[in-house]
Amino acid sequence: MVNVKELLLAQLDACLENTWFVSLINSIDGLTEEQANWKPNETTNSIFEIVNHLIFYNHRSLNRFKDIPNDKKVDDNTFKNREELNWNATVKWINEIMSEWKDVVKKADTDKLDDMANELAHLTIHTTYHTGQIIYIRKLQGIWNPKNGVKG
Repeated sequence: MVNVKELLLAQLDACLENTWFVSLINSIDGLTEEQANWKPNETTNSIFEIVNHLIFYNHRSLNRFKDIPNDKKVDDNTFKNREELNWNATVKWINEIMSEWKDVVKKADTDKLDDMANELAHLTIHTTYHTGQIIYIRKLQGIWNPKNGVKG
């Protein structure tokens, strides 16, 4: 029987490394800033914007998990690019956040995990949902290598 910690770590592992689907980290690997900013039309988000959105929510949840207060002011547009960060810095930041999530869950006690398990489960599903969008956008650009997963 799998316990809560093992289940959450498996979900976080899937965000960091390919399992039976492509991870977030692998979905953005090797992208240039130009590719990350590409949009098929103005009504969709770019990969860069999607990653910024994931940073926003994963970072806020991580702070809550670590009992660090978040800014009370919430930006209306969590997808917008942060002017101070280029694409490489953004990729580094999401990598660090997802790796830190794994570390804090490994070290967390049962009570903390029980309190946050539902939020963390939703967070990993949210990350996976947007990973699928990223792969789809890369396919639209013709820059997804099926050897990286998801052939169809």
